Amino acid sequence: MNNLKEIEEKIMEFWEREKIYQKVKEKRKRGKTFYFLDGPPYATGSIHMGTALNKIIKDCYLRFLRMFGYNVWDRPGFDCHGVPIENSIEQKLNFRNKKDIEKFGVEKFIDECKKFATQYIGIMSNQFKNLGVWMDWENPYLTLTNDYIEGAWFTFKEGFKKGYLYKGVYPVHVCPHCETVVAYNEIEYTQVTDPSIYVKFPVKDKEKQFLLIWTTTPWTIPANTGIMAKPDAEYVKVKIADEILILAKDLLEKTMEKAEIKNYEIIESVKGKDLEGIKYNHPLYDLFPFQKNLTNAYRVVLSDQFVSLDEGTGLVHCAPGHGQEDFKVGMENGLPSPSPVKLDGTFTEECGPFSGMYVKNADKLIIDELRKRGLLFYEEKITHDYPLCWRCESPLIMIAVPQWFFKITEIRKDLIELNKKINWVPKWAGQRFQNWLENLGDWPISRQRYWGIPLPIWVCEKCKNIKVIGSADELPIKLSDLHKPHIDKVILDCKCGGKMKRVPDILDVWFDSGVAPWASLGYPKNKKLFKKMWPVIFITEGPDQIRGWWNSLAITSFITFGRFSFENVLFHGFVLDAHGVKMSKSKGNVVMPEEIIAKYGRDVLRFYFLSNTPWDDFYFKWEDVEKIAKSFIIVKNVFNFVKMYVEKNGKSTQLKNEDKWILSRLNAVIEHVTNNFKKYNAHEAAKEILDFIINDFSRWYVKIIRDRVWPTYEGKDKYAAFYTLLTVTENLVKILAPFCPFLAEEIYQNIVLKFKKGEESVHLSDWPKVDKKRINKKIEEDMEIVKKMVEACAAARQSAGIKLRWPIKSVYIFTENKKAISAANKLKEILLNMCNCKEIKIVKEKPQGDFAEADFNFGKILIDKELDKELLEEALVREVIRAVQQLRKENKFNVSEYIILTLNSDERTNQILKKNEKVFEKEVGAKKVYVGKLEGRYKGSIKFENVQIEIAFEKLI
Repeated sequence: MNNLKEIEEKIMEFWEREKIYQKVKEKRKRGKTFYFLDGPPYATGSIHMGTALNKIIKDCYLRFLRMFGYNVWDRPGFDCHGVPIENSIEQKLNFRNKKDIEKFGVEKFIDECKKFATQYIGIMSNQFKNLGVWMDWENPYLTLTNDYIEGAWFTFKEGFKKGYLYKGVYPVHVCPHCETVVAYNEIEYTQVTDPSIYVKFPVKDKEKQFLLIWTTTPWTIPANTGIMAKPDAEYVKVKIADEILILAKDLLEKTMEKAEIKNYEIIESVKGKDLEGIKYNHPLYDLFPFQKNLTNAYRVVLSDQFVSLDEGTGLVHCAPGHGQEDFKVGMENGLPSPSPVKLDGTFTEECGPFSGMYVKNADKLIIDELRKRGLLFYEEKITHDYPLCWRCESPLIMIAVPQWFFKITEIRKDLIELNKKINWVPKWAGQRFQNWLENLGDWPISRQRYWGIPLPIWVCEKCKNIKVIGSADELPIKLSDLHKPHIDKVILDCKCGGKMKRVPDILDVWFDSGVAPWASLGYPKNKKLFKKMWPVIFITEGPDQIRGWWNSLAITSFITFGRFSFENVLFHGFVLDAHGVKMSKSKGNVVMPEEIIAKYGRDVLRFYFLSNTPWDDFYFKWEDVEKIAKSFIIVKNVFNFVKMYVEKNGKSTQLKNEDKWILSRLNAVIEHVTNNFKKYNAHEAAKEILDFIINDFSRWYVKIIRDRVWPTYEGKDKYAAFYTLLTVTENLVKILAPFCPFLAEEIYQNIVLKFKKGEESVHLSDWPKVDKKRINKKIEEDMEIVKKMVEACAAARQSAGIKLRWPIKSVYIFTENKKAISAANKLKEILLNMCNCKEIKIVKEKPQGDFAEADFNFGKILIDKELDKELLEEALVREVIRAVQQLRKENKFNVSEYIILTLNSDERTNQILKKNEKVFEKEVGAKKVYVGKLEGRYKGSIKFENVQIEIAFEKLI
């Protein structure tokens, strides 16, 4: 066979030319429906190793399912909306913020986003096709189509009708760059260094008495309205010079050590609950005008849950407008929750000299002001995890803003119970998802952006009544495009006589992909297709989808249908570099799929991914890919052997033990592979197939039967060998096809169809059925014992310095084990062949003499250390045969091509060679052998026992 890459290009042309994928779809259209759902990647750039892994895993299972007879729904999907695409356009147009977008024009900006997404849908589709991934690339589902948008609106309205939708002011993470909310499942973390400050809050009406708090976000101090204390913890009043500080006793020593204060005195000890209601003066009250409008603020409140005694002072600065825990405590205690920060991360106009300043830039000024006022007790730096925007990697801030939410906390228990019914592979992935569900908060569903599914909420300007739209049919006008800004022009009439305008937000992009199980089918309009397909049988994605797609799938499907939309989930890992580090251009550790394809071909990349445990992270190493490539050389060679030596489709009569054994193993492998596919353990199937090809088929069976298929061999068992080789080959390429579709097709076209009638493509073939009559566990068990004996014989030869090609007289099997004795007797012919000996002797007593020996699992193997004259002569002949065959191979001789062979050495050796002329004729395809002269352009030589033998031959014309 040719180079793998050349094979693959040729095969892809064949598939395209003959429309093989379309023929497969046509053949299976009456089969049982299998609804597979493709988790849609963002249409934002070229594919990488992670997306390649994902699609290759999917393709493997889909190919199996089609061959197994299923009518597979295999539409690929693309996530076309969202800030990732907006960011790409902003970079292209050199925009810095939303103001630049508004100035440019929202409609023009959205058109740019649509063009960008459409462009990369085409690019990525071609890249996936280049991996050998078969999906319905001509008909992908796209989250930007009107039908899809209506599917999302339908679900949104269902949530509204069921009472899950509400509007609230609540602290949420916001990306100042994107100027929009970031949901809990969209946050990534990185290590940052921030100021860590200890601040003295003056107790009201108590001169020089302070509550000591600790914070790493100085910019939130302006919004402070309370201080939290732990009710049952012990707090102390500590005198330092002429001041009194209040803090937790457990943290006193650590705090004083930090500040390097040695002289202090505890003057009073109280419980946290005794501090409740203590009022204090805000340390920066006069700088922030909005503070003057707050009531019921600046007092100590209690919280057992959110006050820790592990770090800080045991008194927690509470800014309800900038933290969800703070907000909860504030609501419980009636604290106001100011949040004087805009979406772009700058302070509002109510913040005096800080108005318009980016909050993180204000940290230093606030610290300086506290120091100037004598209220900064201690300052240091701290390195800690900090949230980033998953889209643009900007640091996030938390502010309280009006948003639309779904009440996920109300359905959390239902989601947890439904998750228990899902078949997660592996099981622990399901537990990880449950852990995530147990901590779900309400979902802020609205986003203050442009390119996305419009929020289908209209609000009356007059009476503030709201209306939620569930389909385009509910709109008073027909729109060809449901996106912004067209949808913003739609005005509805309210019952009160007022006009209703749409809330200008869009939906969280995770809502887009979450409704894919039905929106991609055109539901609710296309109820017939939905009824035929529902629910999704199989999905597979990576660990980031625990908080991403699987999360939104679970929530949206429960809101819509009261159940999960999927049944089986295969969890796969990330592709990291060799050191377990995430691949990134900035680190210079990126390997692209195209690099591997260019060097080794597509099937090697596919098998590398598919033969590893999918739920473990992949630590990519070139040497691991190289190992797969080397094993593929063995695979190619064994099928080349079949192609070269099989002359016709043989017969199943007169099968020998080795034939029965390999056919038994073949059917056992088919059974195991099929079961592993059904259990979503394709990696186990891949490893078993490769092991069977290399160790059972190539290194064992083919070695045993090599002489039986030699062109000059005339034994009746030759055709049984042909039958067996073709049967194994035909079935192997079928079970190999999901993993290595190119190589399987090449073997099928060049070997199977050469001798047998069959489908036009291996991928049009049915999955092999297990022939249970062929499975013979006894012969498999016996052969395993014999293999161990042969391995021991090889080890004994090595210790004696006798090559495997050289015949030996006797092999002694020293054992009392009945299974071993039975196996050796039944498979004696194979033992004689593979041990390259004249006789096998089974002994219960160890023979006396000079033997080389080696252990096997039931005893010992012993061989003579010395070779007699006849054996040495035979060894010489074997070495010459090997050398001639190697020369034929190097010069690309076909097995059917005859040669005129000439040999020459010293007189004694020539006599031995002449005596074996007929042997040479038979073994090396020579029509005539001449000893004592050298003629021919193909030349070589060998040395045997210090004797030089010259070889020359010419092709017979």
